[in-house]
Amino acid sequence: MLNSETSNPAELAARFVNYTSKHIFLTGKAGTGKTTFLRNLTDLTHKKAVIAAPTGIAAINAAGVTIHSLFQLPFGTYLPRQPSAGGSHFDQQYNTPKSIVRHLNMNAAKRKVLLDMELLIIDEVSMLRADLLDAIDMVLRYIRRNNTASFGGVQVLFIGDMHQLPPVVKGNEWNLLAEFYKSVYFFDALALQQDPPVYIELEKIYRQADQVFIDLLNNLRNNKVTAEDVALLETYYRADFKPALEDKYITLTTHNNKADALNKQSLDELSGPSYLYKARIEDDFSEFSYPAEQVLELKVGAQVMFIKNDPTGEQRFFNGKIATVVSLKSDWIEVRADGSKEKIVLEKYTWKNIKYTTDKVTGEIEEDLAGTFTQYPLKLAWAITVHKSQGLTFDKAIIDIGSAFAPGQIYVALSRLRSLDGLVLTSQIGGTGIRQDQNVTSFAKSKPEIASLQQWVEQESEIFLRTYLQRCFDLSALDNYVYDHVHSYTKDINRSAKQKHHKWAEQLSKDLIAVRTNADKFMVQIGRLSADRTEEGRRALLERVLAAEKYFVPLITAFSENIFERMELVKQDKQVLEFLNELLEMESLFFEQLKKMKKAPALLAAVMENREFKRQDVERLINTGARGTRMLSVFAMEDTHDFTVKKAGKAGRTGGKPKKSAKAIDKEPKADTKALSLELHKAGKTLTEIAAERKMVIGTIEGHLAHYVAKQEISAKDVIGSRKLDQILAAIKELKTLQMNPIRERLGRDYSFGEIKIGVAAHLAEGG
Repeated sequence: MLNSETSNPAELAARFVNYTSKHIFLTGKAGTGKTTFLRNLTDLTHKKAVIAAPTGIAAINAAGVTIHSLFQLPFGTYLPRQPSAGGSHFDQQYNTPKSIVRHLNMNAAKRKVLLDMELLIIDEVSMLRADLLDAIDMVLRYIRRNNTASFGGVQVLFIGDMHQLPPVVKGNEWNLLAEFYKSVYFFDALALQQDPPVYIELEKIYRQADQVFIDLLNNLRNNKVTAEDVALLETYYRADFKPALEDKYITLTTHNNKADALNKQSLDELSGPSYLYKARIEDDFSEFSYPAEQVLELKVGAQVMFIKNDPTGEQRFFNGKIATVVSLKSDWIEVRADGSKEKIVLEKYTWKNIKYTTDKVTGEIEEDLAGTFTQYPLKLAWAITVHKSQGLTFDKAIIDIGSAFAPGQIYVALSRLRSLDGLVLTSQIGGTGIRQDQNVTSFAKSKPEIASLQQWVEQESEIFLRTYLQRCFDLSALDNYVYDHVHSYTKDINRSAKQKHHKWAEQLSKDLIAVRTNADKFMVQIGRLSADRTEEGRRALLERVLAAEKYFVPLITAFSENIFERMELVKQDKQVLEFLNELLEMESLFFEQLKKMKKAPALLAAVMENREFKRQDVERLINTGARGTRMLSVFAMEDTHDFTVKKAGKAGRTGGKPKKSAKAIDKEPKADTKALSLELHKAGKTLTEIAAERKMVIGTIEGHLAHYVAKQEISAKDVIGSRKLDQILAAIKELKTLQMNPIRERLGRDYSFGEIKIGVAAHLAEGG
């Protein structure tokens, strides 16, 4: 087994994620490395993972998506059931499971992501409300048809610091929620009451080194503020402090309008002209998620702050570093970082808005670029709200929070500083600002000791390994799907082209039942062999799993091939688009089962050899290239070359020139010939120019590019234009076929078969 004897909380958290099914709450004081853990984990985990966050900006910073968009949840209050009669809810808006399901209009691609997801990572969880988490639980149980496990069987990793920004709940909302929840915090969600997360805290502080300051922050977090702590803070109180420009202080305040006013006032005090730098926004990027100013106004001498780490890796600056503008042009910004003599010429940075999709060929959950926001990674930095300062580090700060600040949030503001040396308080700190929420304090007491975590991860890993191996050979869900498919056929053979394939489907089901019988027997063996935890027992288990892989993988592969062959037959008929998609979905389930069977012995071997099992290890198990070629073959419909031969033949006869042989025109292209066409396309050449340069007919080039459209490497719009693409996609939807002849008959001779082929590829790439 993997060695769990470690006192490193980050390593323990990674073990819980990769080798157990337990939900995890990963927390830590400001500056302990939660963000670093998240970045590393998404690259290393072998599980299909999705990152989400409560707000748009938090999602962009975490390289994820918003919770509401991922689960298509409405904004507002969620109640797990109807409130009691006679309450004060009659005039309030709220959502229930029934109302959400009734309006849940989730397309196939989004459903596939939620079905395939094994690990859900929720960042900035301090802002996550309990009712929203229960809504996530409800949607996952519904979509995954698994009502017995929390979140439909998905493991959830919660990351955040509960001593930072709390959830936002209005008074009238809490009147509704109080009937169901002890508090508004995520840990009081009903979904976690029977399956609470493992509480793991990162403890090494990378931001502060001053022990007096560290002790003060710890006391603030733990509701143990002493008279000495209050007296210490009061020594930094300077009501009318006005720093000189060269002192490089930043003011932390409570509201956006106050921070904006301070920045505008300071900028106006500078002489010299203003320069405006407008962000470039492409495709889908919500204005509520803009990570920087849409229009950045600067003057020479302005105090600014970097809002990204140095992308060059040279560490010239980091997120939150203060700097001064020294030179400006219309396309040029030069700054000098605080404490440095070096001038830095900035380049624009591109933030990505991503969506998740399941790759049709690999079956893995992948990031799909939805839009970008490109701007200089700077903002005016005479003032900033505490909310927007999360994750930043300052050397000098004026904290102006007043008496209206939420309980405990003095900690958030103070923890931005490296040391007390740079602190100035312009407001008196009252008891409200120091006191922590009692619910958070109580939850923190559930944190287990490191020794308990070590024992716990060992026990849970044993359970996970056994159940995971069994799941890899569990064909029940696949059997049920095929059974439902068999019973989806109509009785009247004349009613649909699908009906003639009924006997094939029945035989497929019978063959699968026979394989499942043996798989069920093997699952029993796994349970028995897993009980022996000795080294000899593990070796015996690995031998049996390897033998099972050798036996079952060819059988499952044969089922996939059988379905692909059936698709080749089906595509000859008209009005079969829906049926083809059914078969494709069925084949993808067999492919997923194949991946699991290949993964089972690899994961077990990694555990036995005490090495990490990573995402790259999973990717090496399957030859997805062969499957990609198979899928393209099925969905390419008629071969483009057939039509170029016909057209060339006609041209030869009408022109009186000798007709070239089909062999000469339709010669099998050399290796990587498609890649050459792709390179020329990316270089900006038109279809006609590529065809002329390569001495090929345009139809062949269109076929090459259709291959990359299907793989989502290029956009069909860039090849054939928006108008033609929209017309082709509309025809596919109307005719419910992917056959090119009827599509062309519908559209007319202005559309070549090559263009239609590209449109078909785009339809499939979009999840059609």
